[in-house]
Amino acid sequence: MSERSGFGSFFVGFLAGAVAGAIATVLYAPNSGDETRASLKGKKDEILGKANMSVDDAYKQAESAAREARDRFETLASATRKRAEDITRRGQVILEEQIGNFKKVSEKPENTEAEEILMPKEEPEVSDAAEEPAETEESED
Repeated sequence: MSERSGFGSFFVGFLAGAVAGAIATVLYAPNSGDETRASLKGKKDEILGKANMSVDDAYKQAESAAREARDRFETLASATRKRAEDITRRGQVILEEQIGNFKKVSEKPENTEAEEILMPKEEPEVSDAAEEPAETEESED
């Protein structure tokens, strides 16, 4: 907390020194008051003009970037929509093919292929003894 108050004191001192320096500069300026005011006004107008130009430029750049982002989004959305429609169409074709295959198989239940498709045979179970290697007795020394 002492670091903050130390920095705050430094900052207040810095600002006070800057204000005192500005006042001293105006008071001891080689030009008259009217000339100094005119010069300051000219500099102020110049700085404001540059700031306005910078704001206008930034606004134009922001508009351009927003337009470009909108265009990219629309392109991406369109491509995504087309891709989704294509995948949906393909899925519908596959589904219809599978339904057709199922109907063919279900119409002929005596067909062994149909029985294998509808009710696949279970794999024979392998005994645990066949999977484990035989243990060997080791001689103890």
